[in-house]
Amino acid sequence: MPRREASDRLAWVAGVVAAAPGERVLEVGCGHGVLVTLLAAAVGDEGRVVAVDRSPRMGAAATRRNRAAVDAGRVRVVVAPLADAELGGEPVDVVVAADVRALWTPGPEWDVVDRVLAPDGRVVVAASLMDPGGGPRLVAGLTDLARARGLAVSTTASTTATRPYPTAAVELRRAAGG
Repeated sequence: MPRREASDRLAWVAGVVAAAPGERVLEVGCGHGVLVTLLAAAVGDEGRVVAVDRSPRMGAAATRRNRAAVDAGRVRVVVAPLADAELGGEPVDVVVAADVRALWTPGPEWDVVDRVLAPDGRVVVAASLMDPGGGPRLVAGLTDLARARGLAVSTTASTTATRPYPTAAVELRRAAGG
């Protein structure tokens, strides 16, 4: 059976993340590992992707999808809630989450993000917008969360028309002096 390619939504999110060769990326809520595949290609042989999902079924699917990169040591799939995940001691350059509600509100997941994010790292949170006011609410909520964590909204990516709902993404970075 042929492997399903990335949806327009996940391809757009990968473009917003714009992972560079050699970067270390943490994807929260990796699901089937589709975005993991795109991120691993972007970071290349020198980069690393850690993919976390609380579902054993999704972790197994992400591992299967990315088998060659897992075997090469470029991708590591961790099955656990983010707050309990063993992520290793190396900081990450980018944390990305697409449609992961745990990062839309304050919680222990943000403690993990704060702990693993490199000093000049960034966080990209993307969401499907199921109602017209969703984009502004997402940005406002993430701005408040960011401020409380010493992060600032650096970029609000344009909303893009994906199916079945439009998608928006917000990039956060450590605030100057934070």
